[in-house]
Amino acid sequence: MKKLALGILVALIAASPAAAAKKSKKAVVTPAKIDSNEASWRLVKGSLPIYIPNVLKPLYFATAHEEPAAEPKKLKKSKKR
Repeated sequence: MKKLALGILVALIAASPAAAAKKSKKAVVTPAKIDSNEASWRLVKGSLPIYIPNVLKPLYFATAHEEPAAEPKKLKKSKKR
């Protein structure tokens, strides 16, 4: 009985990497292609505040810093009772 249990345990341990490999093959995702020119431009644009003088940083952040457009919030009208 002990030999049977030991044999089953060894078989489960031996089969677990194979089962994990089968699952990982299905989940392979190809990375998106990155335009190297755009990545370089983002790096330069992001590092620009490091090189400009401290006096000009508020001006830079007020004008050149782009923020994503926020969606307008829908206001709920309250009913007066």
